[in-house]
This record gives sequence, C-alpha cells and structure tokens, in this order.
Amino acid sequence: MYLIIAVTVLEFTADLIVEFNPLVGHLGWDTSLKVFGMAILVVMTVRHVFRPGPIGVHRVMGGVAAYLLIRLTWSFGYKLLMEERPTAIHFQQPLIGIPTGEPSRLIYFSFATLTSVSYGDAYPVHRVARSLAMAEALIGQLYPTILIATLVGMSLQTRSSDAGAG
Repeated sequence: MYLIIAVTVLEFTADLIVEFNPLVGHLGWDTSLKVFGMAILVVMTVRHVFRPGPIGVHRVMGGVAAYLLIRLTWSFGYKLLMEERPTAIHFQQPLIGIPTGEPSRLIYFSFATLTSVSYGDAYPVHRVARSLAMAEALIGQLYPTILIATLVGMSLQTRSSDAGAG
C-alpha cells in the first residue's frame, strides 16, 4: 500500500513537472512511473482475485478490473515507446491536431491488441512495438482463460470441502 502511495505521489509530481516544463518530458521518466504504478496495481489486483476463499461476484469483477488495468498498463508502455520512436505504431488515418502518441489512441490500439480484434487502422511498425503487441495479444488470450479456469476450480474446491464438512 505504501509503495502505491509513493509511486502515485511521484507520478503526480512528475506529471506536474512535465506540464510546467515540457523540456524534461522527453526523458520518459513520468511515463515510466505510470507503467510501474499500473503494473503494481495489476499485480495487487490479481493477487487479491486469486487469494484463497469463497468465490463471489466481487472477485469476478476484480478479475475484469485486472484485465482492464493490463490494457491501460500496456497503453502507457506503448506511450513510453512512442516517446522514443514516434513512428513505432502506424495509425492509418491521422486525426488532425491529435498527436500519434496521444493516450486515447494508444488505449484504443492496446484494447484492439489485447482482445485480438484488429481493424487494420493501427499496427506496430517498429520491432519493439511488434514484440510488445505480440506479448500483449498472448496475455489477452491467456489471462481470461486462466482467470476462468482458476475461479471455477477454486469454486468447485470450496463447494467440495463444504459438502465434505456438512
């Protein structure tokens, strides 16, 4: 908990520094803090979802929240890459006035990649972007499967131990 609070304060401070002094924004440390903070949130959420105990709707909602946090974490990872290589991801129709590295576009790209629903309007060009997209697509396919299998297994185990005790 203290780590999350510390990273959040650092992230907020970094955002303020970059907002008022854009020249230091090219270093990418503010985006790196976002990736780190989001990754910690994903791990904490997944650990909470898979802890022992009865399976309820809140645990399932936690699993879905972790899935969405994974998407957001990858979005900031792409943003970090785009700060270094602005042409790493190609967007078919550039929106006038909206930079390619805009978080909303990267969130869209990340969600399309995570769910393996690609419309062909955005695709990775740089080798690092392709590697990140492939890893995200694999996580997008494996995480829901593992989540459902684990929760069903935990639920059956709880029911069988309750039936054996009663």
